[in-house]
Amino acid sequence: MNFVIIVAAGKGKRMNSKENKVFIPLLDKPMLYHALKPFQNCNEIDEIIIVTQKLDFNKIKEIKNRYSFDKIKNVVEGGKERQDSVHNGLMSIKSAKDDDIILVHNGSNPLVKENEIIECINAAKKFGAAVCCFPLKDTIKKINNDFVEKTLDRKDVYQMQTPQAAKYGLFVEGFKNIKKNGIRVTDDVSIVESIGQKVKTIECSYENIKLTARDDLNIAEGIIMRRNNASNDFRVGFGQDSHKFSNNKNKRLILGGYTVPNETGLEANSDGDLILHALFNALSSAIGEDSLGHYADPMLKRGVTDSRKYLKVILDKLDQKNIKISNVSIGIEAYNPRLDSHTPKIRESLSKILSLDKERIGITCTSGEQLTSFGQGIGMQCFCVVSIVSQNPKI
Repeated sequence: MNFVIIVAAGKGKRMNSKENKVFIPLLDKPMLYHALKPFQNCNEIDEIIIVTQKLDFNKIKEIKNRYSFDKIKNVVEGGKERQDSVHNGLMSIKSAKDDDIILVHNGSNPLVKENEIIECINAAKKFGAAVCCFPLKDTIKKINNDFVEKTLDRKDVYQMQTPQAAKYGLFVEGFKNIKKNGIRVTDDVSIVESIGQKVKTIECSYENIKLTARDDLNIAEGIIMRRNNASNDFRVGFGQDSHKFSNNKNKRLILGGYTVPNETGLEANSDGDLILHALFNALSSAIGEDSLGHYADPMLKRGVTDSRKYLKVILDKLDQKNIKISNVSIGIEAYNPRLDSHTPKIRESLSKILSLDKERIGITCTSGEQLTSFGQGIGMQCFCVVSIVSQNPKI
């Protein structure tokens, strides 16, 4: 397994902030959100552990719930020094094996890219330890009493960033060594360097910087805005699906992957999840693919009735094309059941399935003044509109 420890126990003094700097907003979201998002979205990451001040536990919980960061499995109190905080995070992992990979990342490094995370993991698996870094571009001089003492050779000099990674067993051995010998370190791979472990360098983007001063916030916001607007391709997809209610009173009503309690399901060979069916068609139409039946019918013959598995087919196609879902808008027409009390749960389920923020998923319900069979209670109809963006020049 691959675990990541997010160190978020800073006080924000150099930011002139009265609160932990990881909660300072970047555009409309806290800094920590941007640091967590790539790890939440990365399929290679199994669990996230956050190390922070005890007084910030509730804020972390709010971020986890608001943005559906379900990979966060533990929140741990930090220590006096950084290495103490990392040690607390490491010791909180009870299921790790010696060859499992532990990444350590700064909550104040909000611009890391998913490919950098994956490269760091793969290098740590192969070499035992790895670190993201970039070469220095500027001339470096040693200063003595405000005067230049000498110019240093910047060749082969790199600036370390995060994530930094090592196998669990190496980290445990390294911590025992630095504690025994009273060694203090300023970064995480130095812990395993202390026992003679070589560390593989992974050259990362110059954008992957640690935010320390107020000016850094302006730089980070500019990078985030550029990334958000970097797509050269924006598309909209539309999908629809409808089903009548089943005569089988034991069939469950499933909408958006959520089972609506105490309600009869919809007639279908599958589970009848008309939201996921409409969503599939919306996404498929946006990228020029076929309708749901083209993919689902062969799967039904194999006994697959879970609509989430159908949807995964089109989501995998989006991933292959490096396409991201920007937002989803769902409209449901039905006389019953009354869904307003269930839409938060449906939205939460869709958020997890799509790895999409809940505020980017809209759900509205209407009876249509009983002008159609759906408004008259015979069945349900769903319309879905999606917008997608691509980091590629063409979809």
